[in-house]
Amino acid sequence: MLEQGKISCTQTVYLLINLVGATAVVFLPAITAQDAGRDAWMVPLLTTLPAIYLALVIATLGKRYPGQTLIQYLQTALGTWPGKAAGLFYLFYFVHTNAFIIREFGELMITIIMPETPLVVFHVLILLLCAWAIRGGLEVLARVMEFTWPLIIILFMTAILLTANEIEPQRLFPVLENGIMPIISASLAPTGWRGEIILLAMFLPFMARPREGGRCAIMAVVAIGVILTADALINTAVFGPVVARMTFPTFSLVRMVSVANFIERIDAVLVAIWVIGMFGKIALFYYATVLGAAQLANVKDYRPLVLPVGVLLAALSIYVAGNSKELVEHIAQIWPLFAYVFEYIAPTMLLVLTVLKGRYTGSGS
Repeated sequence: MLEQGKISCTQTVYLLINLVGATAVVFLPAITAQDAGRDAWMVPLLTTLPAIYLALVIATLGKRYPGQTLIQYLQTALGTWPGKAAGLFYLFYFVHTNAFIIREFGELMITIIMPETPLVVFHVLILLLCAWAIRGGLEVLARVMEFTWPLIIILFMTAILLTANEIEPQRLFPVLENGIMPIISASLAPTGWRGEIILLAMFLPFMARPREGGRCAIMAVVAIGVILTADALINTAVFGPVVARMTFPTFSLVRMVSVANFIERIDAVLVAIWVIGMFGKIALFYYATVLGAAQLANVKDYRPLVLPVGVLLAALSIYVAGNSKELVEHIAQIWPLFAYVFEYIAPTMLLVLTVLKGRYTGSGS
């Protein structure tokens, strides 16, 4: 087996929370407010449902193909060459998505911290850190997330609550003023982000108890929904309709914190939290790429692929968008449609095919 490490249910929950939350906390409030307005806080609740569905699909596929990752059971289900072709498309999805995640990291860093620093500097630094982590295996990355995420959640929620004196609850009303359709429209992009838990299919076999994968994933999905709902509620209650015109509302929110003229300017804390989260998210997609490529090529060790893939990611992350406006437009309008195919449609079709194949051959379930 290419990966010898084992991860627990708790570590899996933290990995999945980080996978979605690292970017959604920053970008979600502004993007969803453009369509849903003051009802943007309902979007995370709505998008939790398809995420739960996907978690159940991944868990069911994992039970039908025990000990295999997504790349491996594509070949089992579809046959060697069709399965390898489908696996290549998934590798493209991993690389393409990660290039945009890396660019999101770089854009925010030069926007709020070092505007004169070239993007490539931040991209190379985060990729070097991720490369070092994933060479140690999935268990190393899981332990980092298990250690840091309880603290991250506490710090993040504390920072949000410290803005309580800026909250004006009337900005949340009236609820559903324009009906449910704006909320459904606003949920289209976040549904794609929530679907990033498809990466669970790449490390489910490495759980100490793989059959618990579905339960652990649902726990993570619900926790993500709670965190994102709280984030959207606070942003709307503080900024009102202005949220829709902001790029990073959560950072602007934290900059407003002032307690007794003593606790102020704690946005550096949120930046540190976000960097840790982005490290985890980029590393997970990076890991899925090199592991999947090794399995597709039938090689015994994925580590020789870490450096070449890192160079590819560094180059692509620079060219995927011309500026931050193009980046936001892509992740809000174009990327979700692309993601639906790999996150929801393909796994569902694969599960249906597996069930039908099992019934036809008499070997189902």
